[in-house]
Amino acid sequence: MKGLIIKELITMFKNNKLSFIVIPVFALFGVFNNQNMFLMIVPALLAMIPLGQMTHDELCHWDRYVQCLPVDKNKIVSSKYAMVIVLSLIATVIIGAVMGIINYRNNGSINEVIFMMICSMMIGLSVPCISIPINLKFGTAKGRIIYLIIVGIICGTMPALLLSDSGKLSAIMVKLFSNTAVLTAVSFAVLVAMILISWLISIKIYEAKEV
Repeated sequence: MKGLIIKELITMFKNNKLSFIVIPVFALFGVFNNQNMFLMIVPALLAMIPLGQMTHDELCHWDRYVQCLPVDKNKIVSSKYAMVIVLSLIATVIIGAVMGIINYRNNGSINEVIFMMICSMMIGLSVPCISIPINLKFGTAKGRIIYLIIVGIICGTMPALLLSDSGKLSAIMVKLFSNTAVLTAVSFAVLVAMILISWLISIKIYEAKEV
């Protein structure tokens, strides 16, 4: 497991040098221009790195080679999720630090900082958690297309569901977002459940995968 994580770290820094240059630029841009939502590019960029790693593994045939090694398949999958969690936490810390500076300058509320950190974790975890099982099942090329189809369906149906709502869902959402403690607890529970479900599905898919 340790060796797999080291491999992920080495290839991550080797193949994503531009991303690690761009991310501080976006963070500084947010500080000097007070652009809160613009900062969400940071977790979005970091969330794409594990998916790029999977594409690189396929091109180098690492995904086949690693299955010949005396390593449990669940550890191979777990190493990828470990990197997802680490990158998501890094993005959340960056967002929290930048938002803290912005709010200190503008005498803002701590609730806004917490909300933006929650959004960062949602973005940083949801994209890989949806994509990794799909990529393991269909490969990164087909997986990317399937992921875009799923996102398109979600984006197409969610506005319709919200608009057709009689007001009950809107009232629940307003009540949820107005209570920071409840929002944090619910978000944490959703994130943990999402990671566990995605991880278990990925392990099942990878264990059934042939060399």
